[in-house]
Amino acid sequence: MIFKHWIAKYPYILTYRLLKLFRRPRGIVLYCSEFLDWEVFEPVQKYLKPIKVVSNKPKVRKLLAEKGIRAGRLPVFPKAVIMTRHSCDRFPAPEIIRIGMTHGAYHFKKLTKAKNYNLFNQYLFTSEAGLQAAQKIGVKIGVAVGYPKLDKALTGAYSATELKSLKQEAGIREGLPIIVFSSTWTASGMSALHRWIDRIEELKDRYNVIVTLHPWIEEAKRKYIRDKGIYVIKTNPVDYLYLAEIVVGDNSSLLGEACALNKAIITWKSPRGRRSVAEIEKMIASFSLQVDSWEEFLEAIETCLKDPGIKSAERQKANEIMYSSLDGQAGARAAAEIVKFLPELAL
Repeated sequence: MIFKHWIAKYPYILTYRLLKLFRRPRGIVLYCSEFLDWEVFEPVQKYLKPIKVVSNKPKVRKLLAEKGIRAGRLPVFPKAVIMTRHSCDRFPAPEIIRIGMTHGAYHFKKLTKAKNYNLFNQYLFTSEAGLQAAQKIGVKIGVAVGYPKLDKALTGAYSATELKSLKQEAGIREGLPIIVFSSTWTASGMSALHRWIDRIEELKDRYNVIVTLHPWIEEAKRKYIRDKGIYVIKTNPVDYLYLAEIVVGDNSSLLGEACALNKAIITWKSPRGRRSVAEIEKMIASFSLQVDSWEEFLEAIETCLKDPGIKSAERQKANEIMYSSLDGQAGARAAAEIVKFLPELAL
């Protein structure tokens, strides 16, 4: 917890308890630090009564507003909060019920400290393996439900109108393969963005090239790519992973999403960072074609286009580790677990 949150902690708790003298804390909120948090929760929300959304970031509130969601500001003093971040310090009153969810598939980075999980009343993991890994470091709560963010793509629940709109938004040209590039946060030390950002323009005449970047990558890099005439995904990349023939990445958890959809994957060999996990590095190497030069990368594209099923068996093995199920019903299971703590949300 950073210093400014220590300063805010006790006034928050005092205010919370004063409010309790006059009325019981009311309401349940979803805390969105990033727009991604809403994308993870949206497939869960449809199985629950409406939950108020709050965010501390104007940019996130703006994106939510564009989707017709009016988000409140912090601080708020709810009965319960649901979040996909380890941000209990923003709701420090111990009386608050806290439900946590992973915002990425499995754990592509080293797990945070056990105490950050144990602040929650319940935490929803994507798989039994993920839960067991957390338990090994001392996490005392948790249940595996799958990854709700993938539900729609796993069931192919897109209308012809939706698919047409997605293609128009990205400027997809029929007859050309779709390649989605992704990058983890550059400050993590594991990003391969520098390996392709200055050369990606070379591909746009032969392929439909789409880019998705970690939310914390600076806007200047997004603009740099857009200025090359390449579409940068604004919100949920899963829709475009669904359309793609090939996904390119480094150490981003988006690779887990591509793996679940059984997409051909190419990864750049990236350096180890402070949150690197040997198990994940080995897994990525198993289910993707790994390259270390632009020439190798171009060859890998053609290999994947000729054999889309390359490394499919390895992706299946990885999926058995990363997900409890890929049946498209993770949102329903997550909602059922939430209702156990918050029965008033049941439909």
